[in-house]
Amino acid sequence: MNTRIVAIAVVLLVAPDVRAGIASKAIGEGVEYIMKKFGREAAKEFGEDAAKVLARKMETFATRYGERVTVEAAKKVGPRMFRLIEQVGEDGAPIALKLMARRGDEAVWVVARRNCFAMFVKYGDDAADALIRHREIAEPLIENYGAPMIRALNKVDGRNARRLAMLADEGVLAKVPQRDAVLETITRYGNGAADWVWRNKGAITTAGVVTAFVANPEPFIKGLVEIVDIGGEKVVKPVADGIARSLNWNLLLGIPLALIVGWIALKRLCRASPAPVAAPTATPSPDNPPRRDVSTGLQTSANTSVNDGGHRT
Repeated sequence: MNTRIVAIAVVLLVAPDVRAGIASKAIGEGVEYIMKKFGREAAKEFGEDAAKVLARKMETFATRYGERVTVEAAKKVGPRMFRLIEQVGEDGAPIALKLMARRGDEAVWVVARRNCFAMFVKYGDDAADALIRHREIAEPLIENYGAPMIRALNKVDGRNARRLAMLADEGVLAKVPQRDAVLETITRYGNGAADWVWRNKGAITTAGVVTAFVANPEPFIKGLVEIVDIGGEKVVKPVADGIARSLNWNLLLGIPLALIVGWIALKRLCRASPAPVAAPTATPSPDNPPRRDVSTGLQTSANTSVNDGGHRT
């Protein structure tokens, strides 16, 4: 009998009866959803009584591992979920179900591969995410370099993941001093740091270069420094163009301009200030002829008087 016809018949005729016999509403709805979405696969996996078999399996798994995670994983992955859980065993089943509930069909690649699942068990969700993200590229990298590599892989794109794999294959990563610190730098700065490591793979095995890079990665990533070979030694050197690009030209041009404007304003202010007024002096006239003081020999006007101190007023 055609499996498609069987699947349709199961959904239309059997599923409602099965749902009616299930104590849990969530499982009943889950069975109905799975039969509609994965009817052909369910019929192939469980036979003509697929809905009944599925309902029994979901109830059993719900009792062992929890109803919510069982229903979510089954709805996302379909009937093959049960076979995968049997494959990983009783100990691995809880975390496998959680991963499938969280990542759906993507998680199958990890759960179905023994080595990948072992990495997931050892390192947790971050390892699963890195394996899902980069697949075969990630597997040997995680196996050889552990948690620091996992964190780095979760921050880079496919191209830089392939570059890391090539550096590993060429033996460069094995020679890098402070390798974990370099990988942590890639974790912090992502593709920018990974690009720099790839472009400078000939210098990244030098202790001095690595120390400078992990201590302050931004000048390296932004191209403000370069690696030069002096007498067979790799040396970090500032890039003139990079320094010029890093200068704040608005600030450098603005300071002289502000000084010029200030000088012009001060000059105009000085011109606008009134000149000091001189004290008035007595002017000789016919009515006020000048006189000579006999004691001092000074010539004064008639309006000038001598005070008690001998000073003229």
